[in-house]
Amino acid sequence: MATATELLVEVELAQLKENAQIMGWTVTELSGLDFVLGVPANDNSWLYVRCEPERHPTEPPAWRWCNAKGENTDKPEMTGVGGQFFHTNGVICAPWNRLAYKSVDARGPHGDWSIGNWMANDKTRQCRTLAAMASRIAIEARLKYQKRKG
Repeated sequence: MATATELLVEVELAQLKENAQIMGWTVTELSGLDFVLGVPANDNSWLYVRCEPERHPTEPPAWRWCNAKGENTDKPEMTGVGGQFFHTNGVICAPWNRLAYKSVDARGPHGDWSIGNWMANDKTRQCRTLAAMASRIAIEARLKYQKRKG
């Protein structure tokens, strides 16, 4: 029997795939619940992030920079920099990314955020679904991305 997380991710991933088809993004499913989102950046390159939503929505998914296959996660040459969320610390800095929490990842810049209350964080705004999170990543890539870290 499917878990609540598996059922929710199935529904939210279907919504994300609809958006991806319309917007020209790529979504590649990996093993388990994980998938790779590819979005075009403003320099005509592509940025890829691996989503690991195994605790969603209790905790936000982990969004890791990667290559198109979901490999080489968190490598500087994969890491986007620029804009509101693409910080030089190597993680997407947003309450909807589990890696932004210092309690989860040493690179996480926020020891001041409570991961168990991530949806109530005012910086989460409307990014509570996988589709909304992906849209935010795509907007940053298209409008604010500057370079790769590595």
